[in-house]
Amino acid sequence: MRKVKLLIFGGANYLLAPVAAAWDRAGVELIGPIPSLTEWLAVRDSIVDGAIIDIDLDTGTLIALSDALEEASIPSLFATSSPVEPDYRGFELAVRPETINAILTALFGTGDLRVH
Repeated sequence: MRKVKLLIFGGANYLLAPVAAAWDRAGVELIGPIPSLTEWLAVRDSIVDGAIIDIDLDTGTLIALSDALEEASIPSLFATSSPVEPDYRGFELAVRPETINAILTALFGTGDLRVH
């Protein structure tokens, strides 16, 4: 069984080592962070299941990435890596299983991708 592969779009500090390790333990390979559409297009041939985009990227980059991923039929969502309040309604790229599960469910539905 292969790992789920997700592209991570963001700056150098978007994906912290403990977060990457938690996702790896959950069976998800995170590829990146990739800072721009141009850099992704240079390595676009790899097979991926979805993408997470840093909500703090500039608006033009967010739109360009979202459009390119939609055109490539790659499900994506926006997430912050900053700590959030308990009632935050968006997505957080973090180590907690519930944040990992929320992102996987949003990207792929309620299949067998939940982690414990």
